[in-house]
Amino acid sequence: MEVEIISIGDELLDGSVYEKNANFISTNLKKYNITPHHISIIGDEILKITNLLYKAKERSDIIIITGGLGPTGDDITRNAVAKAFDLTLTYREEITKIIEKRLEEYHVKLTENNNQQAMIPEGAEILENKYGTAPGFIINKNETICICMPGVPKEMKPMFKNQVLNYLNLKKVNVSQNKLYFKGIGEAQLEDTIYSSVNIPEEVYLSFVVKHSHILVKINGKDKELVETVTNNIKNKLGQNVFEDLNLIESIYEIMKDNNLTLSAAESCTGGLLGNRITNLPGSSNYYLGGLIAYSNHLKTKLLNIDSKLIESQGAVSKRVAVQMAENIRSITGSDYGIGITGIAGPTGGTKEKPVGLVYIAVAGQNNTLVKKYNLKGKRKQIKYLSTEFALKNLKFLLKEKGDKDEK
Repeated sequence: MEVEIISIGDELLDGSVYEKNANFISTNLKKYNITPHHISIIGDEILKITNLLYKAKERSDIIIITGGLGPTGDDITRNAVAKAFDLTLTYREEITKIIEKRLEEYHVKLTENNNQQAMIPEGAEILENKYGTAPGFIINKNETICICMPGVPKEMKPMFKNQVLNYLNLKKVNVSQNKLYFKGIGEAQLEDTIYSSVNIPEEVYLSFVVKHSHILVKINGKDKELVETVTNNIKNKLGQNVFEDLNLIESIYEIMKDNNLTLSAAESCTGGLLGNRITNLPGSSNYYLGGLIAYSNHLKTKLLNIDSKLIESQGAVSKRVAVQMAENIRSITGSDYGIGITGIAGPTGGTKEKPVGLVYIAVAGQNNTLVKKYNLKGKRKQIKYLSTEFALKNLKFLLKEKGDKDEK
């Protein structure tokens, strides 16, 4: 079944009104495993609308139109639809009576141009508008269904859900879907890695949605077990970049508070960003004792008691230094957990052996220390932000693991 959506109105093209109807319709059609193959926005020009409808008739089984059904001169959807489907507009007195009654509720008199809304293509089925004066209508001719609804969302939405879907009599498809959230990896790299390293059966399809702070991957399929298997395989391959919690600071706060635990942090490349993010949440003093920004090697040695010989041999950006930063800040402050972050945020300072974006993050717990290496992409601010995200993710992991987990 081929479906397309057409939104009509000059106001949609000049930016004075944001088009939302197509998104609403598409979202509801998705429940029936239907995705429109075309979505168009067009102005109030009858020739252009008519020409678009001629094309739509050739390629679609169902055409869904919103807008252009009002009483003013630029509301020409009825005329264009009638012309495209070779139908005559006929006056429907019962519609005028409904409009008159509706206007009386608002103490408004019926005017001559309101009668324009009662001109409907012959043979069309009327869609009642309970929240406005413009009725919708449905044409079914030559194996093409054309559905016309008002463009005002509060009028269109109930009309679509309560009348149009009933008319179409669609059957819901039981589609299983899992969602995975990724950070610290680009969309192209993520897609390439998944498809090159994970077997994706034809019965399962993936969709990628780039958000402001993450990439959402939807794993869809009719076979729930198969969807679960693919999801787990992706997680096993790219687990380091998977975030199951997009509100880490809030959830860590709850865990720390409920278990009477404390935290401190030793930051280098993030320059205090982790502490800033944590303390932006009111009540963070209940668990966050504070931190040290040891940006220079001198301060790493003097304030965090990092072995100078270790820095000379391994470098300040190294796994062992990150471990000592986490363990030593925990010891210095007497906190239950300590975080250490050291890396190269760029754009300068990188080498072939240690490129920009190399970050080591350690979390020292009550029993063990978890340390991980990251090669992050992006500009300086993004690398700093992602470093704090992975630090929070690893902290939550350690908090939820009994006895912690040693990944040295």
